[in-house]
Amino acid sequence: MTTQEEQQWFRKFYEGTFLVKGWKSRMEEVLQAVPDSDKDTVGELLSNLGEKIGREWSKDNRVRRIDTAMIQKWGEDLRRCKKKGTDVLNEELRRLDAEVDKILS
Repeated sequence: MTTQEEQQWFRKFYEGTFLVKGWKSRMEEVLQAVPDSDKDTVGELLSNLGEKIGREWSKDNRVRRIDTAMIQKWGEDLRRCKKKGTDVLNEELRRLDAEVDKILS
């Protein structure tokens, strides 16, 4: 991250605020639905995805390519998929990762 302001926004993305859950809370929420045997794999996918999303979202609004509406939609997608089992969740995480990579390229 290049500026202190971006670092602050990234921290808000990751930790959340009084009114909004952050990525860390969302990761924990998703991982609760994952069997212990898959937690490391899913946790790593979530962590890597969150890093990419958060770094882009934290940039100035005039240049960022990921906005809050996108994050909200992706969060809903993940919450929906976690109820359908680990295979569906892994597939969705990979799909989201590819979507984010396409946006960032």
